[in-house]
Amino acid sequence: MKRVNTSTKNMSQYAGKWVAVLEDRIIGVGKTLKEISPLVTCDIKNKIPDKKIAAAFKVPYKGEGPYVL
Repeated sequence: MKRVNTSTKNMSQYAGKWVAVLEDRIIGVGKTLKEISPLVTCDIKNKIPDKKIAAAFKVPYKGEGPYVL
């Protein structure tokens, strides 16, 4: 996993990779979902998370439709 802090406007440069998105920033990039999982998961026992959790998204290549999981 590579930690980054870039705008989602630059998402096309990560085509084919998994990104962790928090608000309007890309905060992590990886080849697999497992690589970025520390950024997008939390302990299920923690009912009120003390920090925001990023969303996982696989960036499609140009000309591809969105990925549906």
